[in-house]
Amino acid sequence: MDDSNTQREAQPKPTHEEICQLPHAERMLYVKQMRVRYPLWEKILREIGKRHQMREIAAEPQCMLLVGPTGAGKTTLAASYARKYPAIFTDTVILRPVVMATTPSTASVPNLMITLLRALGDPGAARGTIGAKEDRLEMFFKEKCRVELLILDELQHFVDRDSQRILLNASNWLKTFIKETKVSCILVGLQNDAEEVVDSNPQLARLFGDPYVLAPFEWDETKSDATKEVFRDLLRELEGLLPLKEPSHLADYETALRCFAACGGAVSYLMELVRSAIYLALEQERESLDYGLLSQAFTERLAPVRRGIPNPFEGDLPNLEELKKNQANHQRKRNRRGTNRRSKPRNPNEPPEEHLKDIFSK
Repeated sequence: MDDSNTQREAQPKPTHEEICQLPHAERMLYVKQMRVRYPLWEKILREIGKRHQMREIAAEPQCMLLVGPTGAGKTTLAASYARKYPAIFTDTVILRPVVMATTPSTASVPNLMITLLRALGDPGAARGTIGAKEDRLEMFFKEKCRVELLILDELQHFVDRDSQRILLNASNWLKTFIKETKVSCILVGLQNDAEEVVDSNPQLARLFGDPYVLAPFEWDETKSDATKEVFRDLLRELEGLLPLKEPSHLADYETALRCFAACGGAVSYLMELVRSAIYLALEQERESLDYGLLSQAFTERLAPVRRGIPNPFEGDLPNLEELKKNQANHQRKRNRRGTNRRSKPRNPNEPPEEHLKDIFSK
């Protein structure tokens, strides 16, 4: 490993108080590094860790399906686990304990092989016949890189965009590859779509069991302890990370409600909103966030993806019920697809190892 990289990693990270004392321009460097953690996030990380650590002693590959809607933070969560296991450079090989790759937009078997070879650092990933690629891929996984855990994101790309049929050849190849290499595997994708990909292949479904759902936060006035107060706790944690000297009161009821309307409970949208507002504050040499900054951040960063949602930081408090109806209508339009989506559903008589209600009630 490069000595300069090692020295940088060895240096102690500045405290939050030290960051806030830096000039505004230097504080911007820390905005992207903000990561707010919460109980569901931590539980899923632990479950990924179990699959990883059980690989050596388990008879079957240890696999897990992680799903959630757009913006829930699935990719960020998976990537945060992968970053804990960087490549290890030796005199002869580069060990890669954890490999994370994104499913190509057309998930054919050759495209999957090329994607995985590139993730492993093969400079000639596209060269050779299918058989040669497969042999090389197995050699990388088993011998050269000694991969312990594979994380494959965007599983919904296993659905052909034109015909809306699930690419069974690709899912069959993936199932066989996992079994032959005995690698632990985490599949990540959109809720419903990714589940249908796994359900369409009974042998793949048997490996992965019930999905783990990274769901957005909720806001229900009739269940305050279970929903809105949990979201406000998240905002309190987030405010403690802001590289600003003065309080922004994000967890105050009205501000929290407007933030929830802006992001729909999706953590990645919330982080995009707050990061953008912080950049604006630091550019203007201000030490807290207000509705003006949050409004501008929403217009510039979230409005394109939160279509049909009026700017919640302007005017009266947003009506969450109306926003939910708009979201539901939008989701129905997205899910309106062909009827031939799956071949054979998972056999209900083959129960998975664990059930969600058991996991998240602990």
